[in-house]
Amino acid sequence: MTTRNFALLALAAFLATSFVSSLRADEAQWTIRNKARETITVVAHRGAGDLAPENCLSSLELTWGMGGIPEVDVRTTKDGHIMMFHDGNFQRVCPHESEEIRKSSVESMTYDEVRALDIGAYRGEEFKGEKVLSIEEIVEALKVDNRREVVIDVKKVDFQALADAVAPVRFQVTLTSGNEDDLARWADINPEWYDATLWMGLGKYTDEDVEKRFETLRAKNFKGIKRLQIHIAKDENGALRPSPECIRARAEECRARGIEFQTMPWRTKECPHAETDIDFYKTLIELGSMGFGTDRPDCAYQAIDEFYAESPEDWNVRDNIAFKEMIVQGHRGMGNERPEGTLETFREAWEKGLVPEADIRMTSDGIIMSFHDNNFQRIIPDAPEEIRKLGVKDFSYDECRKLDVGAYKGEEYKGQQMADLGEMIAALKEDPQRLIFFDIKKVDFQILADATREVHPQIIMASSNYDEIKEWKKYAPRSKAMLWMPTTWAGTPEDLVDRFNVIRDQNFAGLFGLQVHVVVDELGNVKPTPDVLRYCGTELRKKGVIFETLSWTNGDKYLTYKVLMDAGSASFATDYPTETMKAIEDYYNAPREEINPEQESDPEQETTPQPNDDAHGEETNDASAPAQAA
Repeated sequence: MTTRNFALLALAAFLATSFVSSLRADEAQWTIRNKARETITVVAHRGAGDLAPENCLSSLELTWGMGGIPEVDVRTTKDGHIMMFHDGNFQRVCPHESEEIRKSSVESMTYDEVRALDIGAYRGEEFKGEKVLSIEEIVEALKVDNRREVVIDVKKVDFQALADAVAPVRFQVTLTSGNEDDLARWADINPEWYDATLWMGLGKYTDEDVEKRFETLRAKNFKGIKRLQIHIAKDENGALRPSPECIRARAEECRARGIEFQTMPWRTKECPHAETDIDFYKTLIELGSMGFGTDRPDCAYQAIDEFYAESPEDWNVRDNIAFKEMIVQGHRGMGNERPEGTLETFREAWEKGLVPEADIRMTSDGIIMSFHDNNFQRIIPDAPEEIRKLGVKDFSYDECRKLDVGAYKGEEYKGQQMADLGEMIAALKEDPQRLIFFDIKKVDFQILADATREVHPQIIMASSNYDEIKEWKKYAPRSKAMLWMPTTWAGTPEDLVDRFNVIRDQNFAGLFGLQVHVVVDELGNVKPTPDVLRYCGTELRKKGVIFETLSWTNGDKYLTYKVLMDAGSASFATDYPTETMKAIEDYYNAPREEINPEQESDPEQETTPQPNDDAHGEETNDASAPAQAA
């Protein structure tokens, strides 16, 4: 069952039982607070043209230094060189040149003639000597750091020539245009790796203009469009143009299609300071903007950071996260319900609306496979002892593929094999909305990063080692990462808080999410305590990091998830996906008086129940081994 179908069933159940509650989470307005902060896009218009000369190296470097993405405009000289320049002539940018040059265009000049021009001096002495950059120079600047990205706005350029020029850094490049046909052409030329943004509006669009444009896009099935940006302005009375209702509706439509929705505060004579108006940005965030185009990336980042930090004190899961948005991780694929780490299990997890987790190791001949344990004792109990005591690292790929890792779960799973990395990549490419957790056991980061480059945005790297996560992000900055934190079994809540605060003091850098392991007894007493969990959730929301929990005990009980969601857990990993999904559904359908975000356990009555599974990432095959402190 898909997540959407699951949500529809939940809604039907709610209506049928006639519960009286104020606001269902399925009705909650979408907000980026429910999305990881690192996924929010800030595109600096013309390379941050209000902070440095537009479309020049200093503006690019400035934007990259902020963590933003510069947008540059490209044209072609008469001798065939692709250059970075916006205007159709040099009147505005080269006011001290001769009239003949000022009236000229990039297209009417040679490469050498364009390169001889100073496009920085008009902005001040400190920028004197800035040159028009070639596409080759942009590519070289991107190669300096694989975290850098660029958005290329096509003015006059041959698309195939552009594709060939950026091929070495293709995953760091997004094409943008105000013409959807340009994006469709780009998709046809680069079907395996294209990324593209359609912009529209220039601050002039009415609601009717937007709807007419969307009608055209629907007829073309939004071909080639992965991101869509609408320019928003204000009229003389301060009202938004287009209207808030129109913006929110288009944001919802884009999200439903898997398209990232962006806005750009657009300055006009009625709205001259749009690009620095922090409240303007926050309003657009409230209306559903997942990112910005802006002439002032510094202001955009200020608004985003403030918006996250202003998370309401009375925040709760049900009123803020739509049921269909809840991330549920299938531990080792689908936990105890299916064979671990097989392609069949991963496919079933996606079908049920889960995000499967794959533990990855390398064979003796360097192939990456999905397998959790460090030997085969538990998964292949009928194999000879000399095989059971060995692990993936001891066998070649061909030898590993001959092993039956499904039969131990039942006759119907007999013959299933451990999934290899190529199969997992191919399955991810079938649907760009699919995600997968990779829990690192023993693997070479460079090999993994190179092999998965096309699907980096669909990967969530999981580890209990923060330094390991930071190292991985150097290889794959476009991927996501989740730190998981084991809890001590005989310790105190302070053990977790101390470890958590170390990560918090590093601003949770590079994290998409953070997972805390918990134990829950039959009475719903939780360790760590609900107040500790609530503290973790609040701090994470303020920085835009997803808060996930994994219950090692009673993970198949409704009470477990009620207590955890009351405490602010917004995502789960589970060994019992069917029971977990049903528990979340029941929680969302419960009468409001049964939901108590202030609930806390009595520390005097807390017990320390024994785990029902082995530690998330420990190198162990003992199913009763407790999780240890990181």
